[in-house]
Order: sequence, then structure tokens, then C-alpha cells
Amino acid sequence: MKISDHKNLAIIIARGGSKRIPRKNTRLFLGRPMVAWPMAHAVTSNLFSHIIISTDDQEIAGIAIASGAAMHGMRPAALSNDYATTADVLNYELECLKKREGRLPDLCCCLYGTSALAFPHILRQGRDALKEKGSEFLMAVVQYGHPIERALFFDESGLVQYRQPEFAATRTQDIKPSYYDSGLFYWFCPEAFLRHGGKNFACLRKTAIVVSLHHSVDIDTEEDWGLAEILAERNGLGV
Repeated sequence: MKISDHKNLAIIIARGGSKRIPRKNTRLFLGRPMVAWPMAHAVTSNLFSHIIISTDDQEIAGIAIASGAAMHGMRPAALSNDYATTADVLNYELECLKKREGRLPDLCCCLYGTSALAFPHILRQGRDALKEKGSEFLMAVVQYGHPIERALFFDESGLVQYRQPEFAATRTQDIKPSYYDSGLFYWFCPEAFLRHGGKNFACLRKTAIVVSLHHSVDIDTEEDWGLAEILAERNGLGV
């Protein structure tokens, strides 16, 4: 099915050169290769008629294609190193799609190969919130457990200092909550993204949905991997 048959596209980004956890995108996670999980969530959500895998790795490509993804050539080496950004990869894939199909989808969702906790109902929640708020970009965010205005640091003498001393006497309940990007997924308008240069999302009208810590683990270490498996099992994954 061509992208012109539907308004939503998913792009799953997964490279083969992970260093901190070698081959993490193909490593078994609760019985399946890791990259197969975001693929399964994208398929089950029924939000997309076209799902693209963006990778530089044949094994990752094979797993994703067997799970329902399409692939239109290997990602260039220049976009598969430690310095290539998510925006760089999305820019490339969307420009290729535009040349190939002659148009862009209305909406695109970017997932990572390790987005095993991006469950279908959260993907739908993100899509709905983006459309309801009339935004061009949506991310899933997690609330900081403690006000960042009360952060501490060690100075050169080893003493602890407040980063923002003006908040030292402020009650934590009087400080507005702060949030951080969970890296779970991104919904955005491809036309707006490319119109603003396709270098980052800073210029887009942004909104977010708040997700639980139980749906957010940045998998960079073995400890992260173990935690992600525990949370996934608690959420019914692999059962």
C-alpha cells in the first residue's frame, strides 16, 4: 500500500552500530528482537498504512520487513554514525519519500528501534492530542520527580551549592512542574518540519502528552535493559 492511500506514516529508526549495548536493536527482548516490538505496536495501533524502517543494517532490515515494514534502500553511512541526529535521518527519509511518491503524508510518527514501551494506546493518545491542539509537533514527556530549580551541584572545593539560590527557600509545592522528553516517540507534520529546514523541531509549534515513568526507559546500559524488561512485563508485553 502506497503512502498516498493514507495520511499517517511511521518511521522506525534503528542503526546497527550501538556501542554501549552492542546489537541492541536485534537482541532478544522478552522473546522477540527488540526492533520487532515498536513494529508490532505500530501495526497493532491501526494508525498507519505505511511503516518505514530506516537502518544501515541488513539484520535489522530483515526483522522489520518480516514484521510488516517497508524499506527503500539502506540509510547512508553519513547518517548512521554517532553524530547524525534524529532530525537528520527524518529529513533524509522524508525527502526520499517525497521524490518517490510525489507527496508527503499529513502526519508522521517517529519511533526508535528500542521503543518497546510505545504501546498502541499511547501512540493513539499522541496522535489525538496533536490534532486536537492544532500543533505541528508532539512528544511524550515525563515529569521530573523533584523541582529542577532546587538542583544541587558540587563546587571545586567539594561543597554543595544550589544551582538557583533564589529558589532555596521556596516550597517545592509552589514551583511549577518541569518535564523532560522521554524519547518514546514523536508525532509531527512533515510539511512543517521540512518547511522550517528539517534540521530540528525547535521552530515547530509543540505540545506533549505526559507519560508515566513505567513507559519511559532510555536503554543505554544493561541496567536500563533489565529495567525495561521489568516494566514491559508489568504492562503485559510478551504475555
